[in-house]
Amino acid sequence: MGEIMGRNMMEQYMEIKSTNPDTVLFFRMGDFYEMFHDDAVIVSEVLGLTLTSRDKKAENPIPMAGFPWHALETNLKKMLAKGHKVTLCEQEEELRPGAKLLERVVTRIFTPGSIYEESLLKNDQSALLSSIICNGDKIGYSLLDPSTGKISSSQFEGMDRYERLLDEIVRGGPSEIVLTKKDTNDEMIAQILSSIDNTSVSQHNISEKIMISALKRTLEVYDLGHIDLDSSPLAMKSAGLVADYIAKLHVSECVPLRSVEINKEDSVMLLDQTTIRNLEIYKTLSGDYEGTMIHSIDNVKTWMGRRLLRSWIMKPLRNLEEITKRQNAVNSLCRSSRKRKELRSALTGLRDMERLAMQLSYGRVNGRDLIAIGECLEKMHEIESSMLEFQDEMLNEISDGLTNLENIRETIQSALFEQQPLSIKEGGLFKGAYNLELDEFREKISGAKKWLSDLEINERERLEIPSLKIKQNRQFGWFIEVTNSHLSKVPDEYTRKQTMTNGERYITEELKEWEDILVNADTKGNSIEYGLFCDLRDKCRFHANELATIAEKIATLDVLCCFAHIAQSRNWCKPQISDDYKTSIKGARHPVLDNFGGFVPNDVTFDSKRNFTLITGPNMGGKSTYMRQVALISILAQAGSYVPATKAKIGLIDRIFTRIGAGDDIRKGRSTFMMEMIEVAHILRRATKKSLVLLDEIGRGTSTFDGLSIAWAVTEEICNNIGCRTLFATHYHQLIGLEDQLDSLYNIHMQVADSSEGLRFLYTIGDGPCDESYGIHVGVLAGLPKSVIERSRELLQHLEERARIAEEGEGYVPELRETGQSSLYSYLLPEEVLTKIKSSAIESNTESVITTVEPIINEVEKAVIEHLSGINPDELSPRDALERIFELHDLLNGKKGMMEE
Repeated sequence: MGEIMGRNMMEQYMEIKSTNPDTVLFFRMGDFYEMFHDDAVIVSEVLGLTLTSRDKKAENPIPMAGFPWHALETNLKKMLAKGHKVTLCEQEEELRPGAKLLERVVTRIFTPGSIYEESLLKNDQSALLSSIICNGDKIGYSLLDPSTGKISSSQFEGMDRYERLLDEIVRGGPSEIVLTKKDTNDEMIAQILSSIDNTSVSQHNISEKIMISALKRTLEVYDLGHIDLDSSPLAMKSAGLVADYIAKLHVSECVPLRSVEINKEDSVMLLDQTTIRNLEIYKTLSGDYEGTMIHSIDNVKTWMGRRLLRSWIMKPLRNLEEITKRQNAVNSLCRSSRKRKELRSALTGLRDMERLAMQLSYGRVNGRDLIAIGECLEKMHEIESSMLEFQDEMLNEISDGLTNLENIRETIQSALFEQQPLSIKEGGLFKGAYNLELDEFREKISGAKKWLSDLEINERERLEIPSLKIKQNRQFGWFIEVTNSHLSKVPDEYTRKQTMTNGERYITEELKEWEDILVNADTKGNSIEYGLFCDLRDKCRFHANELATIAEKIATLDVLCCFAHIAQSRNWCKPQISDDYKTSIKGARHPVLDNFGGFVPNDVTFDSKRNFTLITGPNMGGKSTYMRQVALISILAQAGSYVPATKAKIGLIDRIFTRIGAGDDIRKGRSTFMMEMIEVAHILRRATKKSLVLLDEIGRGTSTFDGLSIAWAVTEEICNNIGCRTLFATHYHQLIGLEDQLDSLYNIHMQVADSSEGLRFLYTIGDGPCDESYGIHVGVLAGLPKSVIERSRELLQHLEERARIAEEGEGYVPELRETGQSSLYSYLLPEEVLTKIKSSAIESNTESVITTVEPIINEVEKAVIEHLSGINPDELSPRDALERIFELHDLLNGKKGMMEE
């Protein structure tokens, strides 16, 4: 029999494993979860379990490992943290008809991006699940937070669609990406996935028709038009893909997702991956949270507020009305310090209502969770009361409806004890007077215990047996015990149950009746309470969406209070946001460094005559810090926050681009200079007049004149064709003379005090260019040997004299060609060089630039070159040469007479 049962159990295991081959199967066997074959090897390494074997005497024993059921949560965390997927297989409580072994059923598949349980997540983190679907020249992308049930969807079109997709992935930071098999074979998608670390990839193969059906089913709607299906169909399909996938993981037809939001790129300031990294918005260059911009303003009181704070900073607004609405709310909170402190006090210690609401939607809350929900709802009265004095549109919207679930709060708190057990199946959940059946049962149990206590006293007195005792054990239940010396006094109604060496044990009919009540008391009482709890949970579950709405309001209030607290405590100002081009910031400070005191403020100015600021000055003089603070202040302003300055007027920014710092990409075989050029190309192709561009040391990764030429050309391109607000820090002093040629270029420099005592950095901005770069001075500060320093000064003097002619404005400088006019040099390049350029451009598709290569010349230009190649100058008379020039002129202007000949 044991062999048959063992074989049946392994058959169950292999059948379930075959349907979930890419997961580790946690197979419940009694009080343990067991793993076999390769799964056992994996968990032994990840969880540190002892690897044993099943059927040790067999020729090929099966590897086996396991752990007790109560260690499930801890081991799930470890597996998911390592990127593994886990199928959870439980055993049924009762045998099926005719079965000799309890059946096992899959109850849930856990993946890194699908978990919502508070117990499996860190409070400040979300396990995000994203999906990608491609169709022609369009890409649909969705990001789901399973712990809140919100889906954010985007649709990307055009040549830069892959690049924008990657930006969105980096900005969201999903733990898992799901796509169909077809899209995993997309070469560009494969490149993107290979460039992302710490993200698992899953396949889910369904048709686009099923994607839409899954989304309708999940949102319980007949038509998706209200979510903008018509303009972003692929975004909606990607939302359907992620919805159907997570339903599969929960072994359910659908899961309780709350909403789908279609992202419109023109509604938020776009921050690409390079900008997010260089500005250290949520992670420093060394990978830490401390020292980031978000960390510097993280003064929220709740975990849901902390997640919303990150969302606001990562996606600053571009809508003036919405920005002003946030600012006004912050302003109202700033003006009433007392009320703001009351609100922040009420928010302190508040549980994560968003995640509680989602767990309630899944029906996965216990008694402690319901008590937490009740306590959160109880605080809504205090918060609403503190907000009544505010006359602000946004704050009034937040306060409206905070106490809508008062009946649910009263029900929870009147029903449940404040101190709840861990399990909802072990009783001890409900207060008295909540349920009549439970009260009657408890009264009956209490009466039985009292009857037993009285029985012992009464029988001792009635029978005059002082040693008579009422006892109970698991084997015999309740009984009356009498010693041998008093057996003669035992009455006839006593029935012998067990003989002992020193006495006898008896039972009576009445004792049997009470025994039935007491023996089954725990089971029946726990069953009654469990049923009552399920009913209460379902009643609360009906209001889960409303609870989530209240949670959103509280998160918003928390962030607004945080902004107001930071503004007052650090003396920040309310920025004036406009839709024009001008930006003027007085006394600007870096929001992170401002925390530490002693920071030197500086002014920032952009207008129609001064949109390109060329910054010169020594290394360590503060150029990069100055540039970063301008970008961070702009992000804060458009997020609705006050900013670290004495006065600020900021013209709306659609995107921020950065090219700061040096670094290679060894994994893709790209040098530091190649990475620099890729980033510059990305900026020049995508920046608009409303963008803010930060450039630091363009062209320094190659030879002096190569680099200078590139920096020079980039400067002209931005000034003459793009016209965006730009801060360009450089050591190429030859560029400072461009101020006389380019109307929008303006020189500033980081000031330095050079005295007999040495070099002192002032960290203040001065008008005009810097006199010198002070590179050798910095070498002195760094401790270079004296002989090296002296030789460097001699060589510097020599090189400056030799290179003086290269300074702008002295000697011949090529004139700027008209927009669209190609350089003759491109035609003189050999064909093999052009081929190499094309190949290199194709291979350089990366996280920063993913594009296709455009033809280098058009058909007209090609015809001109072919015409030139057929001319032998030695055979032409002066008249013939002049005619050929006119013919070429006609060709370039679109006249086809020559071509027709």
